[in-house]
Amino acid sequence: SYGIHPWALDNVDFQIEEALSLLEARLQSPNVLALGEAGLDKMHKASFERQIELFERQIELSEALKKPMILHDVRSHNEIITLRKKHKAQQPWIVHGFSGTEQDIKQLIGQGIYLSVGESLLHPERKIYKSFKFIDLDYLFLETDMAEVGIEMVYEEAAKVLDFDIAVLKKRLFANFAQLFGLEK
Repeated sequence: SYGIHPWALDNVDFQIEEALSLLEARLQSPNVLALGEAGLDKMHKASFERQIELFERQIELSEALKKPMILHDVRSHNEIITLRKKHKAQQPWIVHGFSGTEQDIKQLIGQGIYLSVGESLLHPERKIYKSFKFIDLDYLFLETDMAEVGIEMVYEEAAKVLDFDIAVLKKRLFANFAQLFGLEK
């Protein structure tokens, strides 16, 4: 995937039009399956208004090029949902590093947004550990992102929390991937 992360706005030399032009060219490659990471981060210093502007432009690219989006979403679920509705986005969106509540899960999946959970699932004190079982398996992915744990550990914990056979879980999530990206199962 290729995308413009909202933190890119921190760079004083960052030019939105130039970055979007380069992104559009990179997204033309058949090897690029998705646009991302793009999104919103209320905890970051970059202007939230500029983040929205950049995100909306990437939504337009995603729709025009028919590429799913991988989202960076920090305390921005409501804005993400509002922008999905505003743009009448048809391409799949995946919130990566999801660690929200049962209510967040219902709101995001209610808009057809997939959730990708990572190493935060390995920490029983985190809210995702308690809410994870509420994620519809048809909207679930697992990841490691930049964590220093193997994906195997995340799958093992997910299977344990869901009381699910790990081999069956792997097949279900691969089916999600194949469907989302139009690949053979």
